[in-house]
Amino acid sequence: MWCPHCRQHAPIVYRGVFAHCAACNKPRPPFSATALNLAGKPSKIGGTVGKVVGYGVIAAGLLAALTLILLFYFLAPTSAMGLAVGIPLAIISLAVGIALIYGSSRLHRAGTDAEREARQQALYALAANRGGMLTALDAARALNLSVAEVDAVLSDWVKNDSDHVSLEVDENGELFYLFSTPGQRLDTFGKRYRVEPEGRVRVLDALEGEEATGVEPTRSRHRS
Repeated sequence: MWCPHCRQHAPIVYRGVFAHCAACNKPRPPFSATALNLAGKPSKIGGTVGKVVGYGVIAAGLLAALTLILLFYFLAPTSAMGLAVGIPLAIISLAVGIALIYGSSRLHRAGTDAEREARQQALYALAANRGGMLTALDAARALNLSVAEVDAVLSDWVKNDSDHVSLEVDENGELFYLFSTPGQRLDTFGKRYRVEPEGRVRVLDALEGEEATGVEPTRSRHRS
């Protein structure tokens, strides 16, 4: 899974038929890592299909059981044959349907977890490649996801791991996410940041220092 270009443990993103590193966007061989676009999708689809089949089994089984009970009742009102056939059929249908629904729910949940894990891995690698700072817009463009999908993953990440990911605000009120390196805690004291129009985040103190010394500011931390 390691990218030979940026050395990040990053998934790959398919754009058309070509695979690219989720961190540095350089070309990578297909199937060389987890595909961000496909992570968890088969399990989620299988879970949805299984759940539909489970409800279908319950509905069809109960309908068939009721039909048999009524049929035997009209043919032989005093006979208990309808109940003897219909009740076991209904019980079997319920048991099979509930088992399918339960198993499908677990499969769908496993797919959701795999999808979230792949997205977190891609976001962390992307942040590491861009100085530990990301906006939802910048990440969405880089990973070929919607801003809402990226923001949902990052917001949940902040809630569950605030020591290593935090939501920050630059001097203009723009929101961005700040990541720490492994084994370190976040430390933003004394630093100012600016979110550029394209969604990149810069350390404003460093930017102003470059301008003051006559050095042309770097437009982005992204490696080409």
